[in-house]
Amino acid sequence: MTTSNKTTARFIVDFINKKIVGTKASFDKASKGISPIYEELTMKTKAHPTFALEVKEAKHKSDKPKRTYDGLNFAFIVDYIKTKGNRERLMADYQAVRLYAEEQKMSVYPFVKKWFLGEFDPDGEGFDMAKAEKEISDWKISEAVMNASTETTENDIDTIISIEEKKGA
Repeated sequence: MTTSNKTTARFIVDFINKKIVGTKASFDKASKGISPIYEELTMKTKAHPTFALEVKEAKHKSDKPKRTYDGLNFAFIVDYIKTKGNRERLMADYQAVRLYAEEQKMSVYPFVKKWFLGEFDPDGEGFDMAKAEKEISDWKISEAVMNASTETTENDIDTIISIEEKKGA
C-alpha cells in the first residue's frame, strides 16, 4: 500500500510569469482523473484561471559520458606515485589529502580520487588506466631486477629450477 505525502506540492505556482509548473509525470497522473494529484491541479487552476500550464524541463547533468576508472583504488594510487620521479612530494601530498578527508569526516576515496585526477589528468582529457598499469608493471619489474642479487650461484639456479619444476608438476 502506498501513501501520499500531503505536504508534497507537485505543481508550483509561478506568480511572476503567471504559470502553473509541473513535471510531465505529474500532468500525466493528473490527467487520469480522480486522485490527489488531479485534485491539487484542479484546485490550483481554479484559484488561478488565467495562468498557463507548463511542463518543467528535465535537468540534464551533462552531455559528456561519465568516466569510470576500473581498478583505481588506494593501492593503485600509491603504486602509480612510486613510478614518478617526484614520488616523495607526491606521496606527501597524497597522504596529506587523505588525512585531511579523514579528519573532515569526508568521503575519503572520492576526495583522493579528485586530487589524483587533478594531479595526473590536469586537462581532464581522461586518465589512461592501461598506460598507467603498464607503467606500474614496468616499474615493479625494474625494481625486482635492481633488487636481485648480481651474484647468483650455481646452487641458487638449481633451487630456482627445482621450485619451477614443482609448480609445473
